[in-house]
Amino acid sequence: MTSFSGRLFGSFLVLVASSLLIAGFVLENRSAEFNIYMWVVLAVLLVPVAFGSYLLLRQVDHRLESLRASADALGLGEPGVRVPVDSHDELAALGRSLNAVAARFEEKLEELRRERDAGEAVLGNLRQGIALLSSDLTIHHANPRFWSIVGIERPTGGPRLAAARQPVLEEVAEEAIRSGSGVIREISIYVEERSEYEVSVVPVRGEGGPRAWLLSIEDLRPERLMANLRREFVANVSHELKTPLTSIRGYAETLLSGGLEDEPNRARFVETIRTQAERLEALVEDLLQLADLERPDAPLDLKDWDASAIVRDIASTFEDLAARRGLRLEVEARPGIRARVDRKRIEVALRNLLDNAVKYTDTGVVTLRVERTSSAIRVSVSDTGRGIEPEHLPRLFERFYRVDQGRSRALGGTGLGLAIVKHAIQLHGGRVGVDSKVGEGSSFWFEISPDGPHLRS
Repeated sequence: MTSFSGRLFGSFLVLVASSLLIAGFVLENRSAEFNIYMWVVLAVLLVPVAFGSYLLLRQVDHRLESLRASADALGLGEPGVRVPVDSHDELAALGRSLNAVAARFEEKLEELRRERDAGEAVLGNLRQGIALLSSDLTIHHANPRFWSIVGIERPTGGPRLAAARQPVLEEVAEEAIRSGSGVIREISIYVEERSEYEVSVVPVRGEGGPRAWLLSIEDLRPERLMANLRREFVANVSHELKTPLTSIRGYAETLLSGGLEDEPNRARFVETIRTQAERLEALVEDLLQLADLERPDAPLDLKDWDASAIVRDIASTFEDLAARRGLRLEVEARPGIRARVDRKRIEVALRNLLDNAVKYTDTGVVTLRVERTSSAIRVSVSDTGRGIEPEHLPRLFERFYRVDQGRSRALGGTGLGLAIVKHAIQLHGGRVGVDSKVGEGSSFWFEISPDGPHLRS
């Protein structure tokens, strides 16, 4: 029995002994026969009471032990701990209270686990490397990206920042700790090759000063790549605008300086101005169209269309141009190949592909083909032109990229047509590509799902 039950049973025995002493004092002056009779009666009564009390106390002791064990397990955070409750007395009420506490404890613990897992998921998917440091540069937590940036496997235990093997990180952290404030610096990290990063160390405030330090590392390459792309885009647009504007201005000044009286040439001057103005208009239209396609919220007017009918309608608008260039335009598209698409944007893509094929094919055939594969609708525009060298193929769908810049400008190309095709198809969740052999021709194609884009809401 527990000390509590033992003390309780001992108290009961003392009470019994006291009762017997009092009874002996009372019976002191009675006859011997009467005394014997009374002692027998007392024994008959007290022995069962004592035995019953012992059994009752053993039961109480067992239940108290169960309550204590459950409370200890609950204190250690063991899940699923419950006190058996099989009666309706005070101990059962205490057991029910402990069970309620255990249930609330488990709910709170599960909530904390969910919050922890959510935090881990967020940190694990950040593009930045994150590490939580103490003032002695011990790493208490670091996300996988941090270890990936520094190029080592995550050490066991609580490693120091020196384990990252990048002294510059220690220098920045120590500078922040000495100053007691945040520090931001651009640094170089060497893992196989040199890479540029922005590292920041900021204090995590607590009572009496910083409790910890948050170190973050962000790769500067995407930002610098975007800056380079913006500069390249601005330079390309400026160049594309400057060329026709210079031509327009030159011929306009020629006309104003006496060219209007030059009967043999003035019509040619005006025609050149008109041609360059059309080129400017086409460039502006393509820029606006591309900007619309690149918007994150670019809308799609999705409807169920016959893809073969769309292809035939677009092909019919190029028949005269193909005939003037001595080309044969063929369409291979059986009726009934249906797709859920934005017809206007698909027509834009087809128009640009056909325009390129007809412009850059000197002799032969341009073939527009629609096929239904197991999982997609494939549309291709093939030609018998000069073909494209393999080194150019990966960049063909970039803005302003031209294989033959002189020929492209001479034919009125803006350099944006294939970029427009790519973005129009990507809006539909599709993909674009090109197959080409020098001297044999090229085939530009795109694939889209017949059920419409799946990744757009």
